[in-house]
Amino acid sequence: MNARPCFLFRQWGLFLLITLMMACQNPTVEAPKNLIPEDQMARILTEIHLAEARVTKLNRMAQDSNTLIYKHLEKKIFRKFQVDTAAYSKSYSYYASNPEQFAAIYKQVKAELEKRKKPADSSRTTDSGRTNRLPARLKNLKK
Repeated sequence: MNARPCFLFRQWGLFLLITLMMACQNPTVEAPKNLIPEDQMARILTEIHLAEARVTKLNRMAQDSNTLIYKHLEKKIFRKFQVDTAAYSKSYSYYASNPEQFAAIYKQVKAELEKRKKPADSSRTTDSGRTNRLPARLKNLKK
């Protein structure tokens, strides 16, 4: 009678072991037919992140408004690059399942965002320099 529960325990143990081994495997995603090239994907992702930042900066109280604005900007981006939502989603999933490629794409995105940030930062420093000189001019006017 003791042999029966031991046998069931072994079966369940074997079943759990096989299930865990299968769950730990990385699924391979095949490249879709309409795969967006890496350089174009990087440009699209750059524009998408800029659109997200614009919507966040608007600071709308209603989340629905933010979503509508973002969806509108996203459609404009897809039209600009002549890509549909399905191709973007499939390409994104494919690149996300390949960490090396995804990291290379985001390296390009980061470089482009940094490049775009530099002119914006330099215009801020010139503006702040003007405001720093403004009080000195006002002091001279009082004399």
